[in-house]
Amino acid sequence: MANKEDHDLDGKDLVDGKLARLLKSSKDLEDIIESQRSEKLKEGLGYNVVPPPAADLYLSPKKDLSWTGLPEFADDTVTDYSRPSPTIESTSAE
Repeated sequence: MANKEDHDLDGKDLVDGKLARLLKSSKDLEDIIESQRSEKLKEGLGYNVVPPPAADLYLSPKKDLSWTGLPEFADDTVTDYSRPSPTIESTSAE
């Protein structure tokens, strides 16, 4: 009977040892992840260090006020975007 109790204690010690190693490994892994996270922040990588967009850096497009009917806003510029017609040259000797 004493042998069975010793065996039970050995099994409990084995489980306790495995649990202790698992907890230590988990803590070590958390420490590694945290150190990598802090290194990235130190390098300036990540979303939390993206600067805000610069204000008034780009001009907005000119407002189209031609619909008001006022002559000073009317744009009389005509832009021709058509392509010229291709010319076909004859190669026969006529």
